[in-house]
Amino acid sequence: AGGPGMGGAYDPYGRSAGYGPATAQRAPAPVDVPISVTLEEAFSGTSRMLEGADGKRFEVNIPRGVKTGSKVRMRGAGGQGDLLLNITVRPHSRFKRDGDNLRVKVPVDLYTAVLGGEAEVPTMERPVALTVPAGTQSSKVFRLRGLGMPNLKNPDQRGDLLAEAEISVPTALSDHETALFEELRSIRQ
Repeated sequence: AGGPGMGGAYDPYGRSAGYGPATAQRAPAPVDVPISVTLEEAFSGTSRMLEGADGKRFEVNIPRGVKTGSKVRMRGAGGQGDLLLNITVRPHSRFKRDGDNLRVKVPVDLYTAVLGGEAEVPTMERPVALTVPAGTQSSKVFRLRGLGMPNLKNPDQRGDLLAEAEISVPTALSDHETALFEELRSIRQ
């Protein structure tokens, strides 16, 4: 029993046991909510409207840089307990994600690959010009620093864009072009 004037059971650490406001209430486990986003939404961040158990709608924010498997905790979202947003980033038709880096294939015509020049590289924001050195081989990878995905923990820090040259060989040559290629082949042999 406790000392004079104390209600509840005695605890050697000075806590009252079992009565009044000192009783700990266990918080409910977070509710797991699957969320699917595009790569563009993962790049720039987005939001979703969800409906709570009480029927009320509320907005949740998904930060920049999320990836498949990211779990974003929303504390007390919609007046309920915590939500755990379980993120899936859908595959993209052009870009492949590798951590915070992005991979993309870049078409380079034969003449630019042989003689050097420029090729246009798509990025998540806008195309950029890539200087292609003479003699570039197919599958050569160029690293464009800082043009990948934002880092989830530090969105100002970005991964790289890995641009893979995909050499395209002309298929419809004129008679004159064919003769020039024949002449080049005879010189190289």
